[in-house]
Amino acid sequence: MVRREMNQASRCRRSARPSQSPLGDEVENVDVAGDAEPASGPPTDRAVGDMDLAGQLVQVALGDLDAFGAVYDEVAAPVLGVIRKVVRDPAQSEEVTQEVLLEVWRAASRFDPRQGSAMGWVLTIAHRRAVDRIRSTTRSAAREVQVTDIPPHPDEVAEAVETVL
Repeated sequence: MVRREMNQASRCRRSARPSQSPLGDEVENVDVAGDAEPASGPPTDRAVGDMDLAGQLVQVALGDLDAFGAVYDEVAAPVLGVIRKVVRDPAQSEEVTQEVLLEVWRAASRFDPRQGSAMGWVLTIAHRRAVDRIRSTTRSAAREVQVTDIPPHPDEVAEAVETVL
């Protein structure tokens, strides 16, 4: 029942409705994914796939492990690809991918199909996590450099040696 309502909501959101351009001409709107759809034509394969993913995310929000398996199969490769472009280190990319998929499991209830596509939502999480990892790694490396670059003052070293002897 919920999945059918989600699919109907996605279809309504994705349908292109004619509107007026500033010149007064009738134009078609572009859907969220960036593909123009004619008002009378069927949804594209991409739109249908995203409707399925949106419905699966609704099921994941309800705790459905099978739905999460389907979501995982559909988004794992694109998520890893986005993260790999940002992080570049394969091991860290895989770790961040795991974190993202865990967050998708935990935060599926926050997905709102009226705000955008399901794949876009997941990839946004992935990109943000990847950027966070880069920032964290950069800050950590900067702290290590600061600590190792400060040589002890010669008087402190002499005092420490005299204390030990």
